[in-house]
Amino acid sequence: MPAKIDRIKDQALRDSLATAQVSLKSGNFADVVHRSSDAYVEMLRRKPDLLQGVVGMRNILFYPRLGARLIQESDGSPAVIYDRETFSFTEAITYFEFAVDSLVREGL
Repeated sequence: MPAKIDRIKDQALRDSLATAQVSLKSGNFADVVHRSSDAYVEMLRRKPDLLQGVVGMRNILFYPRLGARLIQESDGSPAVIYDRETFSFTEAITYFEFAVDSLVREGL
């Protein structure tokens, strides 16, 4: 069975998260959080229905809040606000796994 990251269909998103995985192994945890957050936001941009109604509220509220927060801009677009620029391994892996799981689940 292929690794979960290999199940991401979109080449650009898969490559970005593969780079995040390398950053995780090398200790660049801020890069992991930024790349994972960017991938999740891109998923929401491509599938705007994921920001509508109860599902949208869930996708915003369940986003990890470990130094970066998902918000919905006044125009409805998703964005991430970073409260800090340093992250631990545990925080980085949380964002990474959240993004990978979400992209696989949504078929991107």
